[in-house]
Amino acid sequence: MPSTSDGIHYITHDLRPPWCTDGLPVVFNHGIGTNLDIWADWVPVIAARHPVVRFDMRGFGQSAVPPEDHVWSMDEMLRDLWGVADAAGAERIHLVGESFGGTIVLAAAAQRPERVASVSISNASYKGAGIGQIQYWRDQFAQGVWGERMMENRFVPGMGDPAALAWFAGEQAKTRPHVAIGLAGILATSDLTDAIAALDVPISIVLPDSSPFVPVEHGAELHRIAQRSRLRVVPGVRHGLPFVHARQEAEALLAALSDYE
Repeated sequence: MPSTSDGIHYITHDLRPPWCTDGLPVVFNHGIGTNLDIWADWVPVIAARHPVVRFDMRGFGQSAVPPEDHVWSMDEMLRDLWGVADAAGAERIHLVGESFGGTIVLAAAAQRPERVASVSISNASYKGAGIGQIQYWRDQFAQGVWGERMMENRFVPGMGDPAALAWFAGEQAKTRPHVAIGLAGILATSDLTDAIAALDVPISIVLPDSSPFVPVEHGAELHRIAQRSRLRVVPGVRHGLPFVHARQEAEALLAALSDYE
């Protein structure tokens, strides 16, 4: 499996028929507590029309895991994303992120707007102020209940394929406390207000109506701040929106991408 020089593992997919040569690459950035396979059900839909690049964020999956005394930063997360895009040969791209991955792709677009055709975020915010639950993570890890609480916050009981949810719980259980807490620290102090206001890149904002982490008001604020944005709120879903509604959300993304090229 390919990795960047910084140890970030990535996978590429291109399921386009040989006569379909258009479609910019789409780079997917997951959030805290999972890995690149959160996008597995998105791949058949998107890769049929666009090259797809998925990667394990630093500290997860098969990517490098920093030591416990590591100093985390947004700059490092951006280097990882662009390192993957460069290694995969993706120049101008669409960026897609879920949860903290959505915050990262917004920051990436603000950093290098000339390389970004569009940004799509799911259950994500542009700022840390007002994000719920992360202040409890240190205690939850100490008590051994972090994974259980996260599953409750992500998924409405009875919603989703039981086998898929069992996989998710198992992968989430591999999360190292210092990684989750370190990344939560970046999120908590993030504020992309000024950068977003100056960004002339289309932004698609999709939020569940019942995330314990990201309030719907954050999406409405981002929609007002951004020069070019769309906002859609999905009812009856918690923070696991891009996982339990993967196929529907992938189809919506595919339709939106056609407007951005």
